[in-house]
Amino acid sequence: MNSLPVAPVVAVLGFVAAITIGRWFLVADTLSDQLINRALAWDLVGLLIFICVGRLGRADLALDLFTIFGALAVANVFGFARLLDGGDARTAVRRQRTYDRTALASGCVVLVGIVASHLDWGLTIWSLTTVPTALSGMLMTRACVRELRAAGLTVQERLTYGALLIVAVYAAISTVVSLVRMTNGTRPDEQGLIWSIGTYATLFLLTALIAIPLWNALLARAELDRAGRRCRRLRPLWQALTDAVPEVVLARPSGGSASRLYRMTVEIRDALVRLRPYAPDAEAHTDIREYARCIAHAVQAKAAGESPAMSSGRATPALRDRTDELRYLLDMAAEWPKAHALVRLESPAR
Repeated sequence: MNSLPVAPVVAVLGFVAAITIGRWFLVADTLSDQLINRALAWDLVGLLIFICVGRLGRADLALDLFTIFGALAVANVFGFARLLDGGDARTAVRRQRTYDRTALASGCVVLVGIVASHLDWGLTIWSLTTVPTALSGMLMTRACVRELRAAGLTVQERLTYGALLIVAVYAAISTVVSLVRMTNGTRPDEQGLIWSIGTYATLFLLTALIAIPLWNALLARAELDRAGRRCRRLRPLWQALTDAVPEVVLARPSGGSASRLYRMTVEIRDALVRLRPYAPDAEAHTDIREYARCIAHAVQAKAAGESPAMSSGRATPALRDRTDELRYLLDMAAEWPKAHALVRLESPAR
């Protein structure tokens, strides 16, 4: 795999490193995410060591060291493949400990072979790791085919599973072919230029697939996804109402923009209910602009310490469902800056 020029190898590994680091910080909520992150990290470290040591002219040592980290990566890939194929999630952690211990033991065997220079166990361990690697490809292939045959998939989901299917099939076939070639005397690191290109291309494609959740997480963090954009539109209204009625603010558990949007709508609705006594004629205003001005007056009245009226009613006009409610609140948020400014201009005359 050292037969490729330095520039494309550095580019691919830099891309893998960036995605791996990003996922460790932003995409690590589920066991599947953690297994993917660990597999990427072990594979990246192994490749970097393999390339650096190999270019120093120590091909045997480079392959042995790569085999150690590769076994750890394969253990996590196999655990992920089992989960993707429908393995029992309740026993996944226990299974993964077994896989990791097996990989660690394999690495220790390779290390003993490195220290005792007359023993060459690296190739033996590498050949053994091809079994779970090929099985992982087969499990992921079966899972992808099953998902692609299911109804109701979006275009993005079909593209994702289709690309993963290509990677899984290639991994299963290439691993078996590589093992057969090794039995005929071709070392794993001497498979030729075409094989090296295929290896790095597959790594790039797989990393690009794994980067999709990271991209979604970055969009959500920057509030650039659909729910995040709605949060930004609601924020001026939400800020004004929760400043007036801070007791409606809920705890802030970790979550994406969708859960943040849901909390904001709940808090706005609860704040409107609390402000209802300060705006007894709010329900009479069917026009969104007049309703926004009425609520702005209520916020100002509460801040000024005025006594609330004895009234009850809905926080907003009758709406069919949450979708209608969100649409109404977004319209109200669009009117809020003007309504708030008009009320402030009117306040000296009141």
